[in-house]
Amino acid sequence: MDKISAIAKKHNLKVIEDACQAHLAEWRHKKVGTFGDFGCFSFQNAKVLTCGEGGAIRGDDERLMDRCYSFHNFGRPKGKFMPADRGGHPILGTKCRMAEYQASMLITQMEHVEEQTKKRCENADYLTSRIKEIPGIVPRRDYEGTTRTSYYYYGFRYRKERFNGLSREKFLSALSAEGIPASSGLGVIEGRPINKEGLIEETLNSKTFQKIYSTEMLNKYRRQNDCPESDRLCQETVGFYGKVLLGTRQDMDDIADAILKIYENKDNLAKSQKS
Repeated sequence: MDKISAIAKKHNLKVIEDACQAHLAEWRHKKVGTFGDFGCFSFQNAKVLTCGEGGAIRGDDERLMDRCYSFHNFGRPKGKFMPADRGGHPILGTKCRMAEYQASMLITQMEHVEEQTKKRCENADYLTSRIKEIPGIVPRRDYEGTTRTSYYYYGFRYRKERFNGLSREKFLSALSAEGIPASSGLGVIEGRPINKEGLIEETLNSKTFQKIYSTEMLNKYRRQNDCPESDRLCQETVGFYGKVLLGTRQDMDDIADAILKIYENKDNLAKSQKS
């Protein structure tokens, strides 16, 4: 954010923060979502603050905020900056309005979100201190400058070579047998890294892109979209959603003990994988 904000200031650009999964996270003791001109948050079902669907935008530019409000409400006018000579729908808008019962759910949750965020951070720090000593397990770490993490998802790298070649799928199955609800991370959808999703190729092959860009440019983008380090991260990630971090200290010990148990029995598990 430091670098982005500096570039934006130099070139007079607007900054829109995607803080959808980062409720109450902080960078240098400042809340994520308050750095840019806009901060966007999601209340979708899996988020740490949820009402099923919906979201929120915050900003301190009254003109832009009025336009956002109008856009989410059929383009109906809002505030003193909307054109007064364009009728009841001065701009093209959408129907992205949250229901009142959803808002009431959020208001209730806001009474507890600070306490829950603190608990997730404490449990995450403790779990990291336990699993970092297990060979083949590489816990996540924060960038320097991060003063609070939201923990929508807690992930770590699983290096199968330290587990005698035990595949990640077998590792996840073993965790499940121990009662640990782990998954293979957020970066892969239906077995594909996000940057290799079909929508990208469909866009590159669209009539619009074929008219705007040369074949050489489109093929150059395809080559640049090769991200081996990202692919490796997607292949190695194991973790679980933030609700698990709302458990007790004993729950964190159970997770760490289950991983250690799998490591100690890796030879037998690897043999059964081959047979």
